Amino acid sequence: MKCLLDATSVKVLARAIHSLAKIGDELHIEPTANGLTLKTVNASKSAYSAFNFHLPFFLDFCHTSENTVQADLEEDTVIKCKLPMKSILSVFRSIGSLEKSVETCNIMLPLLEALLIIEFKCKHGIIKHFNLRYFECESVEAEFCKQGYASKFSCSSRFYSETLQSFHSSTQEVTWSLAMDQVHLSNHIDDEIDPSKCVRTEVTLAKDEFVDFNVALCTQVTFCLKELRAILAFAEALKLDLDCRMEGAGQPVLFSLEKADLYSADFLLATLTPVLDSTAQSSRSTNNQRKNNTSAQGNVSKHPSPVPTLRDKADSRAGSCANLQTTPMPIVPESPHYTSRLNSLSLIEPQPFPVMDEDLDLEIQPPPSKRARARYIFQNCLKATQDIRDRSCEVFAPDSEEDE
Repeated sequence: MKCLLDATSVKVLARAIHSLAKIGDELHIEPTANGLTLKTVNASKSAYSAFNFHLPFFLDFCHTSENTVQADLEEDTVIKCKLPMKSILSVFRSIGSLEKSVETCNIMLPLLEALLIIEFKCKHGIIKHFNLRYFECESVEAEFCKQGYASKFSCSSRFYSETLQSFHSSTQEVTWSLAMDQVHLSNHIDDEIDPSKCVRTEVTLAKDEFVDFNVALCTQVTFCLKELRAILAFAEALKLDLDCRMEGAGQPVLFSLEKADLYSADFLLATLTPVLDSTAQSSRSTNNQRKNNTSAQGNVSKHPSPVPTLRDKADSRAGSCANLQTTPMPIVPESPHYTSRLNSLSLIEPQPFPVMDEDLDLEIQPPPSKRARARYIFQNCLKATQDIRDRSCEVFAPDSEEDE
């Protein structure tokens, strides 16, 4: 692969790399006949992002690599590789300095050298040369269908950023509640935390504040705020509109943006599956029934309620492209051995929780007192290490006789 960029394109490319670095730890480079694609996936596989730079974005572009023995076989000349984000960030560290000094950028992927070569031609005849070691890998793909989402709305990225400023910087997850005439945002509070000790932040966005608003399914979707901030950082710097597509709880959310025929980006985020309010009532009725019938209690304990899981990426595509269907939420008892809140978002099927016996009574002994703990810790220090009676020593000055 070999491509040439001007100063404006270098600034856009640097912002795209900075945005991908906030999501994943590895940068996947995939040149195609239609342009260059940069992708990344986070460690928990809950966020996927891809930037597609089209041919008009470059001054010169060739997706095949040179120095090949069989140049007629296109499969052998196209390189798909990945490299650590830290190495590529060292090249595009300061966006401001690149904008002021760099005139053109030449990026090459030689086949035989296994190096990503980046060359900056700066002002006053200065040339900066970087050689980054890469690793060949398979293509990273996320299956989704844009036309299959039930709800779609778009707005300026600056409007989204101003809305998210209402939330505290420590907020990790945000719940989006879609209605026919508005969008309601609120910070997600975990079930394990006392709601009375948390700050609740809620923002309502009217339908008139959006550029395009088409909601066909009223639902609630919860996803991480970290990846969304990374998306807005790129879109707001270039003053782009951001399209959001949602389908339902537990199914991925798609954010996308586009700049004419130059470049486009897609961000796929996993969502949580919330528990309905009827769960508590059904669990209480189940507990009362267990108290009245002791035999049924043993049978129920052997068959615990299933744990809600997130859909796979392939399942989300099939569900989005097909007709919309509502699936009932599983009922989760109030026992502390079960939880409906996954520790991390994931697009893959998580491992189920092990079955535990509810009839097992664990006797938890109270901790010892502070004095007993201190005596146990320092018991060796209090023991006598020497016995004077057993010690034999030479007397240099005997005791003086008593005066009579």
